[in-house]
Amino acid sequence: MSILKGSIGVMDSGIGGLTVAKEIQRILPHEDILYIGDSANCPYGNRTAHEIAELSRNMLRYLGERGVKVVAIACNTISTLVDVLTPDFDFKIVGIVAPSAAYVARSGIKRVGLVATEFTVATGNYDKLIHQLDPTVQVTGKGSPLLAGLVDRGDFNQQEINTEIRTQINYILSKDSEIQHIILGCTHYPIIEANFRECFPEITYINPALEQANAVRSYLEENNSLGEEKEGSFTICTSGDPEVYVQVAKRIRMKEPSSAIHIAL
Repeated sequence: MSILKGSIGVMDSGIGGLTVAKEIQRILPHEDILYIGDSANCPYGNRTAHEIAELSRNMLRYLGERGVKVVAIACNTISTLVDVLTPDFDFKIVGIVAPSAAYVARSGIKRVGLVATEFTVATGNYDKLIHQLDPTVQVTGKGSPLLAGLVDRGDFNQQEINTEIRTQINYILSKDSEIQHIILGCTHYPIIEANFRECFPEITYINPALEQANAVRSYLEENNSLGEEKEGSFTICTSGDPEVYVQVAKRIRMKEPSSAIHIAL
């Protein structure tokens, strides 16, 4: 018998969190997923902490009003503020940074790069959480002011995207040429993982989405709250263009959403 009822909420500043929703669909096929993306205000990574927190609370309130049982903050930038946001809501909030940091420490990686938004890198959140688990890991980060926005447009201009990828990773490698692993520290980035591999095929890329999905599953298992034996639904709500989300979901081979609607936040 389930203790917690309702859907799994997944939220992001835009389309990037679909990479997390995809992993949740894969490992928890019986769960209903309610996705919200605030593309009208994307990217969050160029905003102040106060602005990010207020925009995030708007999305969390929207999800809470629809009875979610857990929310995955599928945005690295927002996840750096998870301790600020959690006290305001009575449902479990799972960030994406902590599970990813745990993966790095668990894997025995000693030198790791981080490409993310400028805000995520500036907070030092990845460094702090990784070093809490393994202080010997060297973390080299570089924030991109452009890449999340380029992806969120949905037109996937290869030249613009590849130029920005090369700029960011060349910087990281100039600081530490021995880095062989790089965290894709923004959920928009796995959508264009093929571009990263094209530009730097020798690098191993770490996608935090799977680690976060596993953390959501662990929470539901611990609370005896996994979904019933049925096919889970998938609903998209966005302050942007719903069609962009539908096309990106197809691009990354997700189950087709039952509905995709525009909302005001």
